[in-house]
Amino acid sequence: MKTKKNNLSLIIPCYNEADNLSSLIKILLEIQTDCHEIILVNNGSTDNTSSKISGLINEHESCIKVLDLKKNIGYGHGIMAGVKEASGQVIAWTHADLQTDPKDVIYAYKFYIKNGDYRNCILKGKRIGRNFFDNFFTVFMGIICSFVMKIKLSDVNAQPKMFHHSFRKFIKDAPNDFSLDLYVLIKAITNNYTILEYPVNFGNRIFGSSKGGGTLFGKIKLILRTLSYIKRIRLKLKD
Repeated sequence: MKTKKNNLSLIIPCYNEADNLSSLIKILLEIQTDCHEIILVNNGSTDNTSSKISGLINEHESCIKVLDLKKNIGYGHGIMAGVKEASGQVIAWTHADLQTDPKDVIYAYKFYIKNGDYRNCILKGKRIGRNFFDNFFTVFMGIICSFVMKIKLSDVNAQPKMFHHSFRKFIKDAPNDFSLDLYVLIKAITNNYTILEYPVNFGNRIFGSSKGGGTLFGKIKLILRTLSYIKRIRLKLKD
């Protein structure tokens, strides 16, 4: 029987992250004993992410599983494909870009299960060590989301996201796009879950480009996209 310490299913979506994979998998091999399973989702990458994952995984005996999606339907779709496959009591996801260290997910997990009522809690990261501009943008986005949705939200896109497997029943119709993180938090709050925060260091990308708001232009696009997401989420929540 699995014990609490290794009952975590960690999902990591990968979209055109071939250059980061060697470093990522090295870290995952170091933390695998703290996980029930690690699920790498190749989310329809157009580079050699798929073949590189297979090559690196085959070199080692590990608890790392691979889910190879041939088409990129969206950020949310890739993560939820992993969530549906997860068999651990606790499910979490983080990103493959290593801006959030996967080791911090393990620390967050240990913090999470110390909460006696963790089954009724959602854990999210709280990014620290960021520059003023990025921090200001995050606070600004939190204010917008909170005002429009009429609930308190902050650092919505911080990783990891973590929850008891029973929470999946509330997110069966999760969006396929970048609104997933926002959607999950809103569903948690509206179903009376407690939101726990765990501080994680947030570094710079070593390889590849940000899929979100990494530049000023990207942040402006993200604001407009988020407003559109909020409108769609409000409609979805009414369904």
